[in-house]
Amino acid sequence: MLSHHDREQLKKIEEWFEAAEPALAASFRRIGTPRRFSIGKVFPICVDVLAGFLLALAVITANATLVLTGMLALVLGVGLHLARHLPADA
Repeated sequence: MLSHHDREQLKKIEEWFEAAEPALAASFRRIGTPRRFSIGKVFPICVDVLAGFLLALAVITANATLVLTGMLALVLGVGLHLARHLPADA
C-alpha cells in the first residue's frame, strides 16, 4: 500500500507526463481496450480474393464473362481500399 505522500508524487508524475507527452499518454490509456471488429477492414480484402479467384478461373476456362467480372471486382476492391484511406474531412 502506498502512503499518501507517494500517491501525491505519482499523481504529479502522471500530470507531468500527460502534459509533456499527451499522444504517448493517450496510447498508454488505450492499451488493454478491446478492439472492435470492423467490416470496413475485411470487406475490401474479401473483394480482392474474389477478384483473384474470378480472374484465375477466367484464365483456366478462357471465359470472357469471367474476365470482365473479375476486372470489375478488382476495380471495386481498389476503390474500397482507396476510400478507407481518404481523410475524414474529404
